[in-house]
Amino acid sequence: MVERLRGVADELGTNLPVLSMAWILQHPEISCVIAGASKPGQLENNLKASGFQIPVDAMAEIDRITGFHRFERHVG
Repeated sequence: MVERLRGVADELGTNLPVLSMAWILQHPEISCVIAGASKPGQLENNLKASGFQIPVDAMAEIDRITGFHRFERHVG
């Protein structure tokens, strides 16, 4: 799975940490991301992810690779 995701990141011209955080940020059902950094490079990746837009087709590919299914709660 990691290698396939790394391939998506490579195709988009970024790295896996940026892709991962950008993917989380682009899900409207996720209200915030609490990120930490113990090294300058980690902080740089966090900042890059905040402005990185993943195209719709790549988002769908990531969802397929990870098996992500959006949770929908139906009350009533």
